[in-house]
Amino acid sequence: MDSQFQWLTALHILTFQRIPHLITGQFVSSLPYTTVTGVIGEEIVLPCRVVAEHVPEIFSVQWIFHEQSEKITVSRYDGKSKKEIQDERYQGRTYFFHSEFRAGNMSLHLKDIKNSDKGSYTCLVSFDNHQHDELIELEVAARGIVPSIFLKNYMKESISLSCHTEGWFPEPRVIWLDSQEQIRREPSTTKIMMMPAGLYSVVTSMNLEPGSDMEVSCRIVNRLLNTTSESRVLISDVFFPSISKWLVFFLVMLCLSLVLIFSTFCKLKIKMKTAMEEEKGQLKSVLDFWEAQSHAVPITVDAAGGDLELQVPPAPGTRSSDPSGAADARAPSAVPIALARDGFAAGKRYWEVEVARRPDWVLGVVRGGRERGAVLPAGDSWALHSSRGALFCGRGDAAVEPPPPSCSVVGVLLDLEERRVKFYEAVHMVLLATIPVGEGDAHTFYPFVPKSEGSLAPLVFRPVRIPSALENL
Repeated sequence: MDSQFQWLTALHILTFQRIPHLITGQFVSSLPYTTVTGVIGEEIVLPCRVVAEHVPEIFSVQWIFHEQSEKITVSRYDGKSKKEIQDERYQGRTYFFHSEFRAGNMSLHLKDIKNSDKGSYTCLVSFDNHQHDELIELEVAARGIVPSIFLKNYMKESISLSCHTEGWFPEPRVIWLDSQEQIRREPSTTKIMMMPAGLYSVVTSMNLEPGSDMEVSCRIVNRLLNTTSESRVLISDVFFPSISKWLVFFLVMLCLSLVLIFSTFCKLKIKMKTAMEEEKGQLKSVLDFWEAQSHAVPITVDAAGGDLELQVPPAPGTRSSDPSGAADARAPSAVPIALARDGFAAGKRYWEVEVARRPDWVLGVVRGGRERGAVLPAGDSWALHSSRGALFCGRGDAAVEPPPPSCSVVGVLLDLEERRVKFYEAVHMVLLATIPVGEGDAHTFYPFVPKSEGSLAPLVFRPVRIPSALENL
């Protein structure tokens, strides 16, 4: 009786330790440990939900990856600055559900899953002097290509079959089956190797003896995804010495030729389709650039503009030098700029700027011009930045993906009809970025470039020659 009472007491203590707090202002959280499985190359949502009576606007959420003894901040959102910072290894692969923050959804969307993403993640949410954390275990898996069965060797006494496949993770299980879906009794040899991409390739072989079941199946099993992939062949009696070996040889060569022809046809079809899609996309990009260039206007720098500065945010992924890690340590810097003499309040206008002689630069348009003061805040500009060889937008703090092959001339389209600013790599006619201009921004917009500093070469507006075919567009 005493041992039973002690067991019930311990059970009640553990139960109350797991019950979330119900006091006003405290978190009501879900289970602290969740396992999810993602497929390599695809995307997944790492769940984290905070149930509370009220989630304020000012809060912070941080996702941490535990890599052996190191902790990596995958992505962090600060509700005070409304900025999202990602680790360089996860750059462009994660984002939060901002519209669902107030509902307590702090989940992280992870794209393009890699083998190295496997491990433990912690979701840490803080507000009103309270903290909530959840531990997520991410398992990764990959389903490879359908296995292919080949005739490895042929002798009078047996037929040697080989089964090949690749692209699996974790290490798969290999099974040889007969026509009744039973595991074959013949011994087999299996070699599983890890490829450079971190996925497994499989080569397995077996000998088929005369009198055996002639229907052979090679099955690959992914136990983590609980999925299988299988190929099946039926071996004809002609492979055994009851008929001419020349007929056997002819049939084998015919089968191999048909497989080769079919494989070549499929590859050519895929290549042609891919090439057509690429050409279509390139043509569309060129036509869009030509249409933008048809709105070219001459731009003249206001020589009497005096001193004017623009606050420029730091590049995405820049680490704070403040040992305290405070959010305001990544404060914007002031860059001297030169405004164009004329501004635009309606229509479409295009111009080009030479940037080849300067590694770091910022250019675009500012709202209101000099009438807004000697120092313009970053919120009054729609700009493209170059920093340390990378390009990013002034609005949204997002890097330009994929980066252009080179960037010597940048074209800018101010489209006040569609309320947006477009930036082009003018030499290769590639669209770099599009930044929307809000409907409430009914102002005059002035083009600008940074002034020269020290030995840095100044950026200049380049005259645009409109091709004759575009002048009537």
